[in-house]
Amino acid sequence: MITLPKQWRQRFGLIPGRMAELIYQNDSIYIKPARKLTTNNKRYVSEKGTVHIPKELRDEMGITPQDSYTLHINEEQHCFILIRE
Repeated sequence: MITLPKQWRQRFGLIPGRMAELIYQNDSIYIKPARKLTTNNKRYVSEKGTVHIPKELRDEMGITPQDSYTLHINEEQHCFILIRE
């Protein structure tokens, strides 16, 4: 699970109860509002602003519970970018 900062969640439309789309690309996971007809992974944003990162994406990226990562904000694309350190 990852907690998305409230200020940016609201700005990007990732409010609790809505779906987030998770895209693995360029050794990163992009988290943005889900498109209706997407075939990418989708997860609900929780009441606390968390999003569950699916196991297949964690495995693809090589993330373990002990790993450090950074969360970047892309204002142009209205998304969060999760990058393993």
